[in-house]
Amino acid sequence: MLQKSRFGLRILLCTALGVVFLLPFIWMLSTSLMSTTQIVKYPPEMVPAPLTLRSFAYIFTSTNFFTYLKNSSIITGLNILGALLSTPIVAYGFAKYDARLKNVWFTILMSTMMVPYFVTIIPLYNIYARLKLINTFVPLVLPNLLAGSSFSIFLLHQFFKTFPGEIEESARIDGCGELRILFEIVLPNSKAILFVVAIFMFVWTWNDYFGPAIFLNDEPKYTLAVGLVFLNSSISGYKDALDQGPVMAMALLTVLPVIILYACFQKYFIKGIVASGLKG
Repeated sequence: MLQKSRFGLRILLCTALGVVFLLPFIWMLSTSLMSTTQIVKYPPEMVPAPLTLRSFAYIFTSTNFFTYLKNSSIITGLNILGALLSTPIVAYGFAKYDARLKNVWFTILMSTMMVPYFVTIIPLYNIYARLKLINTFVPLVLPNLLAGSSFSIFLLHQFFKTFPGEIEESARIDGCGELRILFEIVLPNSKAILFVVAIFMFVWTWNDYFGPAIFLNDEPKYTLAVGLVFLNSSISGYKDALDQGPVMAMALLTVLPVIILYACFQKYFIKGIVASGLKG
């Protein structure tokens, strides 16, 4: 009886948490389908009647939504590509080879995860400004093309440590070089964890506002996150400031790819996390 009560309590708690997390998304969807009159109506309606697509029509015809979408896609795609090419090399080196002060360097690398991004933004901005790279995509792509993120390196490092060394030794005996072992033997057997790295990189880059807001100055180069804030500030400056329908519509379109990605590939994401040896 006590066990059933605990199970029921867990179900109730999970349901309550689910409602809390889903409520903002439901409200965003509802507001995007409302007219201005419905938005300012009190008490508010969760399910508007009638539904209207005028906010989405405004986004598609009166904003640079498709330009923002293209910019976000380019930056995100290059970051994912860079992370999948460079991060495995760094992580594999730390996991499989002995070198002087290897543990010290790995500790320093991991400690960068504790450093807030805004702490390094001023020196980074000065460096890119001297290289005349401000208002380009380079500052948003170059770090991951060179080394990836420390968190991605950590994930792959944990996985590579568990990879059977006997397979690598057999490949060396057969004459395989180190890069060939990595790219033709290790990585093809690491698809799950590589998929996790790609998902994390997609979410981080797609949702990033701070970096693009700092390094991109011209509106045609904005990403979706920056374009959303730009739209909100533009609407707030007019008499229809209370009309948040277009803002909610654009927010919905911005977050939708992330939701679809996780919904479609959830089992692979969990499988990759388990394969990395992390405990939830």
